[in-house]
Amino acid sequence: MIAVLGINHKTAKVDIRESFYISSNKVGPLAEEILQKTDIQEILVFSTCNRTEVYFYTKSTCHKEENKAIIGILHEFLNCKKDYSEAFYSYKKRAAIKHLFRVTSGMDSMLLGEMQIVNQVKEAYLLCTKMALTDAILMRLFQKSFETSKRVRSETDIQKGATSISYVAIDQCVNELGDIREKKILLVGAGETARKALSHLKKRGGENFIIANRTLQAAENLALKSGGTAVPFDELSKHIGECDIIITATNAGRHIISHSDVKSYAGVTRVAPQMFIDLSVPRNIDQSISKADNISLLGVDDLQMVTDKTTRIRTLSLVKAEEIIDEMAAEYLEWYNNRKLRSIIKTITTTLQQVHEKELSSSQKCYSPGEFLLIKEYSGRLSQKYSRLLIKSLKKLSSNGHHDSTALKKIKDLFEIHEE
Repeated sequence: MIAVLGINHKTAKVDIRESFYISSNKVGPLAEEILQKTDIQEILVFSTCNRTEVYFYTKSTCHKEENKAIIGILHEFLNCKKDYSEAFYSYKKRAAIKHLFRVTSGMDSMLLGEMQIVNQVKEAYLLCTKMALTDAILMRLFQKSFETSKRVRSETDIQKGATSISYVAIDQCVNELGDIREKKILLVGAGETARKALSHLKKRGGENFIIANRTLQAAENLALKSGGTAVPFDELSKHIGECDIIITATNAGRHIISHSDVKSYAGVTRVAPQMFIDLSVPRNIDQSISKADNISLLGVDDLQMVTDKTTRIRTLSLVKAEEIIDEMAAEYLEWYNNRKLRSIIKTITTTLQQVHEKELSSSQKCYSPGEFLLIKEYSGRLSQKYSRLLIKSLKKLSSNGHHDSTALKKIKDLFEIHEE
């Protein structure tokens, strides 16, 4: 059975989501612990600023025990003292498959139709596959989700308008500060979100960039492409006071800009307004800085309110998108259910063939060569006919593998098939 357990921007505010953020270096240890303590066979852990989800495949027919175990492991692994079980959602079978397809298509994002999510899912998929946490079931599922995303984005208007949270953030920044061509901009981070923010800033006229990153080489590479200046990460606080726009987009998992950093600005006195934009979860900027004069602070949850207009436009595409998702989910389920029956069909065919060959072998000496040949041909046709009848009945009774019936369970018992 395929299932998903998760927490996202719809079920929890940012302070809860950041408690369950899982960095890439923690995915392996967490997944291994879940595999050891449950009956799960395949697993994929996916975590962004807006969601943390665990997709898994188990031969168990009840996923509630796995859900309870995973939530407990998450709380313990992330040292989360308070119980946030109520903030988690779970889906199984078709509902889980359709949920994933909606996620990769941007239909479950804070900004409907955003493009960045599919690349984030691909990164999680490649990471978990590289660590041998996935096998045929989840690998095929996620590959199908990428096909679905491509179709939804190319066959609907779900990407009309702003296409990322970083775009909305820069748009809001321009609305508040006006022309940004003369503004000095500090960008902290060099990942995909930071690069997108930088691209949007340049399109809106931004020219004066300072880029900081924990890995100086990455900051220098980005500065070289943008015409900006790279600075060491540990000198970050020295440059905050001189900048008009400060954007953080890192996976540091903690505050890298504190109240004390903006209180004194290393002796620099500012009068002009400053805009701080925190695109990270866990948050990089101490929320208390917003209390200071001439400072505005926007986080990912604040940007939700700005996306309403774009969301209303894109919502018109949801009907067509849902039709595509239904179609692609049906295709995946057809493969999945046929795969479930494949081993049963193979066992039925092999068992009848073995019985046929055993009986022929034991009776061969009782007949002349000519008689034995006739018996062999007739018994072979009879064996094949019964095999086809059993397989036909098997598919009919199980709706071609879509559900387990009592008769199907009896067939498994009859042929001693101990599988899902």
